[in-house]
Amino acid sequence: MKRNNTLLLVNNLEIVDSLKDRENISFVFPLEGYVVGFPDTFKLNDIPLGGFLLVNRIMDNKTLEDFKELLNNLPTNIKGIIFDDIGVLNILLELKLNLIKILFLNHLNCNYESINAYLNYVDSVVVSSDITFEEIDEILEKAIKPVVLYTFGYINIMYSRRTLLTNYNKNYNKSVNNKAQIEEDISKKKFNILESEYGTVIYTEKPFNGLRLRRKNNVLYNFINTVFLSDKEVLEIVNSEDDLENKYPYKYLSERGTIFKLKEEE
Repeated sequence: MKRNNTLLLVNNLEIVDSLKDRENISFVFPLEGYVVGFPDTFKLNDIPLGGFLLVNRIMDNKTLEDFKELLNNLPTNIKGIIFDDIGVLNILLELKLNLIKILFLNHLNCNYESINAYLNYVDSVVVSSDITFEEIDEILEKAIKPVVLYTFGYINIMYSRRTLLTNYNKNYNKSVNNKAQIEEDISKKKFNILESEYGTVIYTEKPFNGLRLRRKNNVLYNFINTVFLSDKEVLEIVNSEDDLENKYPYKYLSERGTIFKLKEEE
């Protein structure tokens, strides 16, 4: 069965050079000044070839106006935009730009009814990684347009507009570096953190592996998030015909679900 097309998040231009001749790969560039949670961002004029812009900041009115001005001067090589702010959607609909519009609401878009409601306004949505593989199959069966599946990468657990790492270091007199991995005191679980002037994103300790989703029907793209991955790992993931479950076994909620029965009080 033929593999679906891939949306590959770009952390550096070297990986683009390595894969630019692959017809089934489209590149996603985090746009400088309009994203949070990515170690490398790109200015609009530095994007070397047609690809997708990624915009995931929570914007105020001034930032939305600036972004609207940017869209009015968008280079013709931009293929589409991935975003999570409904204000961005309103601007895109107003400007009537010939772009593929993909809504990425991170922890939302968990059922086919809400997804189909959004699909009346956008070309596709990214399905949440917080649901099981069986629930994804139901969405694929009932979605009115092809959707995007989060297929590999560390999962964004939370995003705050606050500079949480800076505040933590200041309050506890610590010197935890950005991109650091920290351990939560109670659960002893580890998390990866990225902070910028626009806020803080906390990621899972290990990457989610949903490579089994690469051959599903009714899929526009399979999305691969390369944050914290080396170029060697990215090439292995993209090129492998195997699902690499022995090397990357973490499925998180996609296998165990999110509903648990509490123990009865003794």
